[in-house]
Amino acid sequence: MKNKINLIHISLKGVNLNRVYKYCQKENIALYNIDRKDYKNIEFDINYKDKKHFYELVKMQNYEYIESQTQGKNKISNFVKLRFGLIFGAFLFIFFNIFSSFMIFDIKIYGNSYVDSSKIIQVLNTYNINVGKFVKNQDFNFIETEITNNIEDISLCSIMKKGTTIVVNVKEKLKNEEMQFISQGKDIVATQNFTLTELVVANGTAKKKVGDSVKAGDIIVAGYVLDSYGKKINCKASANIKAKTWFSASEIYKKELEINVRTGKKVINSYLDLFGVKYPIKNTKNEFEFFEEELKETEIKNNFLPFKMYTTTYYEITKQVVEQDFEKDRQKILEKCQKQAYSKVVDTSLISNMFDTITEEKDCFVITSYIEVNLEF
Repeated sequence: MKNKINLIHISLKGVNLNRVYKYCQKENIALYNIDRKDYKNIEFDINYKDKKHFYELVKMQNYEYIESQTQGKNKISNFVKLRFGLIFGAFLFIFFNIFSSFMIFDIKIYGNSYVDSSKIIQVLNTYNINVGKFVKNQDFNFIETEITNNIEDISLCSIMKKGTTIVVNVKEKLKNEEMQFISQGKDIVATQNFTLTELVVANGTAKKKVGDSVKAGDIIVAGYVLDSYGKKINCKASANIKAKTWFSASEIYKKELEINVRTGKKVINSYLDLFGVKYPIKNTKNEFEFFEEELKETEIKNNFLPFKMYTTTYYEITKQVVEQDFEKDRQKILEKCQKQAYSKVVDTSLISNMFDTITEEKDCFVITSYIEVNLEF
């Protein structure tokens, strides 16, 4: 038996199948794994290279022809041929991403108001950090020190590579004339709970970092800076902040529910009312342990006096426990939770994601809907 790595499987149906042997012998087409099902059906394998030649016999004899999926190298070869553009495009995409991840397309500088950005870029260029050049992820501590040492008006500097962008955050030294006008500082305080995703401080001192969970009332950026002597100088904090927060709503779905069932017994009491004065009509004592109460008001039309009749009916009830079908009510409960969570979002254009969780407990299901919102301030 020949290895199937270079074979394709053929199924033929028709009359005079003996012609297949004669034709293949004449054309030097080798047949493998022959299985003659009956006088009208036969199955066998042929070399992939003989496929086109063999198909001429099929057309000539009008056989019903079925070709099984190619195997081994042929399967791989066909897959590559049919999807060459897709594979090539994927290869280019991966190559471009790897290639571009080491290249710098932009340099962004934050925190400088009177220090010229070109001075900072000049120091970066000295250490081969420039737009259009390859820069690997590295420790920039040495370059940060060089910037603070070479540019007199910068007291602090941090550098990080974010994708294809070099981000430089600096703090400038306060000039004497500026210090004279600085009064009590003002902090940036969180007004709600969220998780920080980006923090670029222009002025002040960061008290939180990217990835931190912030609670309402927490100070994100404190309203002070340290001068070149380490002295704390009050200022008004300012920063670009991006964050994510979540709004949620939950429902508890009991597996068993206690319901009220009326027994059929009832007690009715009624009275007439005229100008606030009650005139009893029927007054029966309600001795039911468990009951439901219904009040009905009827206006009695009279040409002279505006009577109203009030009827109170007490229905005796019993408590019964019934099983609930969660799968039947699942969609309705999910929609209810989603609607409640959605109503808590002030600006729906900031919604970035929505998802639900269902937790099964011993006696209930807990359904919670979450809405993720991007914040920027």
